[in-house]
Amino acid sequence: MLELKGLESYYGESRVVNGVDLSVADGNIVCLIGRNGVGKSTLLKSIMGLVRSKGTISFDGQEIMKMPTYNRTRLGIGYVPQGREIFPQMTVQENLELGMRAIHGKAKLPDYIYELFPVLPKFAKRKGGDLSGGQQQQLAIARALACEPRLLILDEPTEGIQPSIIQDIGVAIRRINAEKGVTVLMVEQYLEFVLDISQYLYVMEKGEIVLEGETAKLDVDKIQRIMTE
Repeated sequence: MLELKGLESYYGESRVVNGVDLSVADGNIVCLIGRNGVGKSTLLKSIMGLVRSKGTISFDGQEIMKMPTYNRTRLGIGYVPQGREIFPQMTVQENLELGMRAIHGKAKLPDYIYELFPVLPKFAKRKGGDLSGGQQQQLAIARALACEPRLLILDEPTEGIQPSIIQDIGVAIRRINAEKGVTVLMVEQYLEFVLDISQYLYVMEKGEIVLEGETAKLDVDKIQRIMTE
């Protein structure tokens, strides 16, 4: 579904991602992990066209490197950035409707969204900024799903979230993958969560992929050494 070849990403003249090859197969949950500052979030921003990049990015066989961000979204790529970036002065309902109108020109929320995140309809008229961190994360994921993407990209979905909400987010990710066929690419540092939820895993160090494979077959001790050295 998604294929990166020789991806290089830059902030100004500084190269942050260095020649990365990465693929996400249709229907999989794929995780990218690594220590802070190794280029994980930058790689996701490159997929969305938010930073200067070189190389190739293909989605369903179509080259999208030169495509503007909004067209990548319209192709079926949903993105939840690190920090969520909800609209704090808008209500929960307005946050969800705005995303749908921007992409589809309509504002009918898919029925399953509130089933995935039952806390959201209770706070539909509450401002996004008044929600807890965990509730904001659920809103951010719901907003991305409201556009009915085929690929959902998540950047640190468990960051700063209490354990009970992490569990709820994990259940939601599994459900959209299994029941709705949504492919998932996720950057995450919570290793236990990654090992439990992903089918395929990439480990990043200094802008490069240093280890990859089916999650169940990788050496967990080796992953932990890379993450802590």
